[in-house]
Amino acid sequence: MHLITCDISWDCAAQVAVFQFFMNSVRYFPLAGGLLLITWIWKRTAAERFRIQQRYPEAARIWFEVRRSLLTLLVFTGLGVFSMISGKLGYTQVYVDIDRYGVAYLFFSFALLVIWQETFFYWTHRWMHKRPWFNWIHRTHHISTNPSPMAAYSFSLSEAIIEGAYLVIFIFLVPIHPIAALSQVFYAMIMNIWWHSGLEIFPSGWTAGRATKWINSSTHHNMHHSHFSGNYSLYFNFWDRMCGTNFPHYEAYFESVAARRDGCNARNADREEEPATGGLSPDPQLRRAVAYGGPRGADPTGADPARSAHRPASNKTR
Repeated sequence: MHLITCDISWDCAAQVAVFQFFMNSVRYFPLAGGLLLITWIWKRTAAERFRIQQRYPEAARIWFEVRRSLLTLLVFTGLGVFSMISGKLGYTQVYVDIDRYGVAYLFFSFALLVIWQETFFYWTHRWMHKRPWFNWIHRTHHISTNPSPMAAYSFSLSEAIIEGAYLVIFIFLVPIHPIAALSQVFYAMIMNIWWHSGLEIFPSGWTAGRATKWINSSTHHNMHHSHFSGNYSLYFNFWDRMCGTNFPHYEAYFESVAARRDGCNARNADREEEPATGGLSPDPQLRRAVAYGGPRGADPTGADPARSAHRPASNKTR
């Protein structure tokens, strides 16, 4: 509370910066690093069947992601200090008395911030895939074609600023309590780490369910890293479906990942041989989807991912 009420000064700004960086670090690195250590090292064998891509990235690539994540946390700290000072000067809509708008608005503002980030992320993400912006801004993140949890915040300096800008814009325009804002930031961090985990736990049929098809899977974003131009959305599949930017064979690829995982589970229980196609039909496109499994893996359509880096996804809206 002292950081919210302290007078504007270099000492106050320094305290805010230290607090911001500490809180970001003690949440991000234990969560991302812990998931990495548990599923990629300690319980690697148990987690193997949940992997989306079968090969693991090199250790040097993971250390690269760690270094870039540290830079991103510093950028987020700077944005946090800027937001705090702006609030003290009366430029933001942040309020500290919950009774001012009530508890119901607290939850509403949280949901509104989630929706705003989803929209902001989708459209800036698509823009960053345009030339020349991709090489200038977004290429650093896509060095991780087979991402680890540490890739969640592996951004260039400019992209880190863009990624954090959604919250800065929001607090300047919409009244929000620090509890709602910080809760949404923590939620975003958890989801971002999971989408980069390289693991799929959602059940078969998830992408076809009447409700679940609107919620992205870990496979959805992992496929974006390996195939580049498509699957741009964050939490929900709304914008990708409305704009036709899901990869054409996202659903088939998800099912191939789920089939391989469930086939491994059945094999462990029955000691029976898993079919070569992971229990799917021998359709050539599905076989390619099952076979795909590394940073240089082929697109499920058979296209070269290097050539498809700027190829638009299907324009068909499902």
